[in-house]
Amino acid sequence: ATAVPTEPVAISQQDCMYAPRVVGARVGQPLQITNNDDTTNNLHSLSMAGNDFNTSQPTKGMVFTYALKAGEMLHIKCDIHVWMNSYVGVVDHPYFAVSGADGAFTIANVPAGKHTVRVWHETMGTMTQVVDVQPGKAATLDLTYAPGQKTAQADNVQIRDWLVPSGARRVNLVVLR
Repeated sequence: ATAVPTEPVAISQQDCMYAPRVVGARVGQPLQITNNDDTTNNLHSLSMAGNDFNTSQPTKGMVFTYALKAGEMLHIKCDIHVWMNSYVGVVDHPYFAVSGADGAFTIANVPAGKHTVRVWHETMGTMTQVVDVQPGKAATLDLTYAPGQKTAQADNVQIRDWLVPSGARRVNLVVLR
């Protein structure tokens, strides 16, 4: 098992927006949110797994650090600026990634065997598929959200594996051993 990183996963509040909007983190890893605005922002987690916090950052430069306690897709919002939303996919293993704008990402060193890959999309919800990783070979998985696919409420979606940002409709996963 790989050790949980001690380096925080960083989210910035800039121009009344969270950046990045979607991040991945390990259970036990610190989450650090910095207010880079000249106005008050609020950090309100909508946790379903015990990652609860609700605090204000009235001053530019304020930093809030929280140790993530349990795996889930954690929704963070600002109660002052209703358009501000961020999502932290918290997992209990090192095999996750946030895709690029094109939906592609690579996860290295995945153990050989059959694995259920779960992707999450802010509007489209979750999708799962099994991939068989062979020793010494790359495994490719192609997932596509169908037009008109049933959407899911992000607040009710839990993730255990991989993340897809809201702009992507197609995910290409290459797993390397």
